[in-house]
Amino acid sequence: MLNRFICILLPVALTLLLFSSLRAQEPVKTEQGIPPQLEDQIEQLSGSTDTEADYSDLVEELLQYIKNPVNINTASEQELHQLQLNDLQVINLSNYIQKFGELTSLYELNLIEGFDSTLVAGLSPFITFKLSPFARNPSLKNLATYGKKSIILRYQQVLEEQKGYKPIDDSSLATNPNARYLGGPEKLYLRLGYNFYNTIRFGATMEKDPGETLFPDSDTLKKGFDFYSLHFFYTGKKFVKSIAIGDYHVQFGQGLTLWSSMAFGKSPSGIPGRRMAPALKPNTGANENLFMRGVATTLSPLRNLDVTLFYSGKKADANSEAADSLSAEEFYITSLLETGYHRTPGELAGKDAIRQMHYGGNLQTRIRMFRFGASVLHTSLENNLQKDDAVYRKFEFSGKALTNVGFDYAVILRSLTLYGEFSGSGNGGKAMIAGASFNPDPRLALSAIYRNYSKDYQNLMSNAFGENSKNSNEKGFYIGMLAQLHRRLSLTAYADHFSFPWLKYRVDAPSRGSEYSARFTYTPSRRTEIQLQYRAQKKQLNPSEADTYTTFPKVESRQNFRININVRPTSALVLKSRVETILYQMEGSGTRHGFLAYQEVAYRNPEKPWQLTGRYAIFDTDSYNERLYAYESDVLYAFSIPSYYYKGSRFYVLGRYSFGRNLDVWVRYSITHYSNKQVIGSGLDEIDGNNKSEIKLQLRYRF
Repeated sequence: MLNRFICILLPVALTLLLFSSLRAQEPVKTEQGIPPQLEDQIEQLSGSTDTEADYSDLVEELLQYIKNPVNINTASEQELHQLQLNDLQVINLSNYIQKFGELTSLYELNLIEGFDSTLVAGLSPFITFKLSPFARNPSLKNLATYGKKSIILRYQQVLEEQKGYKPIDDSSLATNPNARYLGGPEKLYLRLGYNFYNTIRFGATMEKDPGETLFPDSDTLKKGFDFYSLHFFYTGKKFVKSIAIGDYHVQFGQGLTLWSSMAFGKSPSGIPGRRMAPALKPNTGANENLFMRGVATTLSPLRNLDVTLFYSGKKADANSEAADSLSAEEFYITSLLETGYHRTPGELAGKDAIRQMHYGGNLQTRIRMFRFGASVLHTSLENNLQKDDAVYRKFEFSGKALTNVGFDYAVILRSLTLYGEFSGSGNGGKAMIAGASFNPDPRLALSAIYRNYSKDYQNLMSNAFGENSKNSNEKGFYIGMLAQLHRRLSLTAYADHFSFPWLKYRVDAPSRGSEYSARFTYTPSRRTEIQLQYRAQKKQLNPSEADTYTTFPKVESRQNFRININVRPTSALVLKSRVETILYQMEGSGTRHGFLAYQEVAYRNPEKPWQLTGRYAIFDTDSYNERLYAYESDVLYAFSIPSYYYKGSRFYVLGRYSFGRNLDVWVRYSITHYSNKQVIGSGLDEIDGNNKSEIKLQLRYRF
């Protein structure tokens, strides 16, 4: 299989590389795309968790710039970071504008150090060089005339019959009521939105996951969508900076004291710098437990002072058990849930099981090159959280209430930025993160991050940079670099060493690990890009064959080798090729291998009402441990980052057609074929066969 694919891929790639040097190309502006470095970050983030997530919160603010592009000449530092520009690119852009004046075209961006054709093409849908129109004034007439309204309806379904949807006799169901899903296999998504130049936004999001009910037969089950979300958000520039009502996110400092939304971490496409997200943003995603619900505002009583206050009270999913007979409470919480699935009676029992309350605030001040902030978060639960007595959980939070207090800072010098955050929890636990971004030359950017999260630091709403899913029980030092070695050649690389002073899940001793990554990007012409990437990871883990209560962890290592070739033969045609291998080894065992290769073709002609993208991939891994991930194009506000493991092939095709300026239709079909498996999945998701296919249909109406 590998030989056949290489025979196809290499001649195509070499022909395209030769053809690409013959003529120039103008970047294609497409509403559907996001910058390539953001695709890399989502791809790597998805590889760190086995749970499905809605990543739209990570790109929502960026995608808003498609409808209301930001003026690149007057954009704030925060807006430029939201466009996924690193510190080096932001500084070089600012210096260029100061020296030569305002930019007038996309081509001029290519003259700035750190801006290559791929980056400029990715930025093109989100930026403008024109002044803001007078219609941005939020009068009632302008709100009615220029406000953009949209309705998005999405349907998707796995076409093969899964075990949870098969007929089952009443006696078996009575014995095990969780042996079948309560609802149908379709996933439904409905989104209503209004946006007036990113100043006034409001909308609603509704979702039904596969297996959940919409119109149940039983009167005891709630009818309608399983998840509803409403938001209203106002953005101002004077005393009232922002107002959030309904569902929203709060983001302070570096995420150590409070960061309610998802966040990016390490990525081979760039180096992490100081987080500069807005303190408040609306929640428009469908992650059912990762948001705030209530009211919040950011005020600016003084020129260089921002005050953010928030209150959130909502129901949350949780597992619970009956309390001891001597307790005044009826039950206690054993774990908080984040999956959002309510497909069986057992899962429904945990839906909205407790009430969760968060409130607090943040002060941010700016004094010349200094930035200082102070944050406080108080969390209270309706019932006691009491987890099991596993040794690795010894220092985790238990009880009803928790308070976190933090202090963040930044010192911005000419070519050096120092930043960090210190935080403490009510039990005495402490955590800190300190970082530096250094730009000694327009062609070089360096980044360093040190973190020290004590094993007893407790926080239910933190999401700072780190290796663990929680910001506790971790020490680490990260160093990264971005170097423009030549006008057509760049290098991004990082090294991260980390240790875990206390036990972890499946790690019965203090442990340590490391991660290294290097990527060379070569752009021989304005429409050709070649990437060579190497990534190595080492961690300690209990051997799976251990049958004792505790065991000494062994070193688990992975090495990835990847080559990407992206070519634009014409202004409308994009071709992406990838070949990737992985070497996996558990200490004391032999080396296992994995392989992935794909060829993608995308046709996006701005003069045509339709777009088409297709990909064919083959993969071959010895086991699940060698799984590989690859970002796929999807319908607007949806994401597909499948994991490839075992042996087989995958194909998907995505089409979009615009019926005038108001109606857009997306259709997506994907199928994965396994050549060495006759059963796919497990539990109620099990498919009897070796194919798994999915259809997705989305409609968007704008008025």
